[in-house]
Amino acid sequence: MSQNQLPLRGIKLIRRIGRVLVAVFVLAVAFNLLPLNLGSPDWGLGISNTIVSSASLALVGEGLLRFSIYLQIQAHNQESSNPKGPRLIALKKSELGIRRLALAGTISLLLLAGWQAILFAKGMELITAKGAATSSQAQEQIKAVESKIKSAPDAVIEAEWTKLQASLPPAFFKAELDASARRKELLSSVEARSAQFRVDLNRQTSAAAWNLGRNALRICLMAIAYAWGFYGLQKL
Repeated sequence: MSQNQLPLRGIKLIRRIGRVLVAVFVLAVAFNLLPLNLGSPDWGLGISNTIVSSASLALVGEGLLRFSIYLQIQAHNQESSNPKGPRLIALKKSELGIRRLALAGTISLLLLAGWQAILFAKGMELITAKGAATSSQAQEQIKAVESKIKSAPDAVIEAEWTKLQASLPPAFFKAELDASARRKELLSSVEARSAQFRVDLNRQTSAAAWNLGRNALRICLMAIAYAWGFYGLQKL
């Protein structure tokens, strides 16, 4: 085995590893694209997360491809009797192709970072709409219950009052009340549950908005960081 074969084999191995890493990145993104649902913020955040989570594969892969081209050019300049011949032109074209690919990666990741603002806005619209719909539905149910309590016969109020008392600790038992007072207590109980439901709903809505904003910001920052890395490869 000649000494010149070892560097050549090493360069080929580096190039092969780089291509495999880029291919794995492409496949990872492609598999998560389906089923397409461009109008869904959840889908958009999911595919964005896939891209930034696996972008390191593409970045390292392109770095290895760029390094292999550099080594090939250096070997060609040292060994070729015609350093400016067709072989060098072909290597320079490959080098230019890798730089263009890195530039495409930079632009794509910057666009991805900007897309997160759109996804966040759409996600907030859905969270707000879902919270409003849930609140409206609950208020309708509460009004129906209150209406039933107001119009229910005394016997029904007596039965519901007994159930309410049975669900409370002994310390919360009410003194003996007449039918009218019991009806008011049942209405107050429904109102208290309604208020607690609104508090819980607001807490859930705030938590969903916080998680949405946190994920969008994390993806945005990671996309910008990887875009800077691809920009560096393009300038090498």
